[in-house]
Amino acid sequence: MKKLVSVTCIIMLLIGVLAGCTSGGNQSAAAPEETKAPEGNSEAAASWPEKPVNIIMTHGAGGDTDYNGRLLSKNLEAKLGKPFVVTNVTGGNGSIAMTQGKDTNPDGYTFVVTNTAALSANEASGLVDFGYNAFDPVAIYGKQSGEVLIVKGDASYNTVEELIAATSDNPGKIKLGISMGGAVYAASIMIERSGAQFAVVDAGDGADRMASLIGGHVDATIVPYLTAREYIENGDVKPMCTLMSTRSAGMPDVPTAQEAGIKELVIDTMYAVLAPKGTDPAIIEKLNAAIQDIVLKDEEYGKTYLEFNFQKPWALSVKDSITELDKQREHFMSLSEYLQ
Repeated sequence: MKKLVSVTCIIMLLIGVLAGCTSGGNQSAAAPEETKAPEGNSEAAASWPEKPVNIIMTHGAGGDTDYNGRLLSKNLEAKLGKPFVVTNVTGGNGSIAMTQGKDTNPDGYTFVVTNTAALSANEASGLVDFGYNAFDPVAIYGKQSGEVLIVKGDASYNTVEELIAATSDNPGKIKLGISMGGAVYAASIMIERSGAQFAVVDAGDGADRMASLIGGHVDATIVPYLTAREYIENGDVKPMCTLMSTRSAGMPDVPTAQEAGIKELVIDTMYAVLAPKGTDPAIIEKLNAAIQDIVLKDEEYGKTYLEFNFQKPWALSVKDSITELDKQREHFMSLSEYLQ
């Protein structure tokens, strides 16, 4: 019995010594709790992508968001060695696509490409109950050529002032084609607050709105300059004003909405890539780095982008993209009471 007690004591003593060495006996053992683990799985990101990447495009073919998203996807495919497959999911000013993308598995193989005006205005108008923070932002990778208010080339009005006066003389008769819930809808509210009395109708995405104006289904609309450029040059439509904070490089003689008297109307639209919430941060950083390399360093991409958008190639880091998205959201949310 005495031997059994002695052996037991020795064993307990050894356990105590070993416990001391692995806890209080070695101060450096606490270091892992104080050291922040690196974000994301860098090993997984190193081999990413290993299969095709899906791109959910929030707007229809033929528009600026689609064109720029496809241009970027084409270059990402060449740079990263796997297909970037673009699928247009249209409707609700991008809200249908963004809802689908938000609820997608965050495995690093599905991303959403959209524009910041639709993203922010949809939330501000109540079209959706979420904003950019329902995603993990990847990058803002460009600026739009600028939304422009246009009318038919043979219209009797030549300025914003004349157009607004015509709506006052014919309240509810002159049709303004917009997309409900988005930035163009927000613009229509601000134009109405300046005294216009349009009959506002939903005419779909930019390409659809352009077709509606040319086809005579609406009398005025708002589309990106690049969507209207050919028609402006042909004289099929007339630009009234740009909605940007500065005049468009493609239309230096056309005033901004602010210059035309609509003081609160400023929309500077940018293009964004978003990931489903929970996507590996290391993959997000790798994709952002690839985007910045293409946008800022690839001369061929830069030339194509400039010719199409009348803007210099421009891209932001993940952190700066979030800052810009927050700024845009704040701008549109300040108008939410007029949009709902």
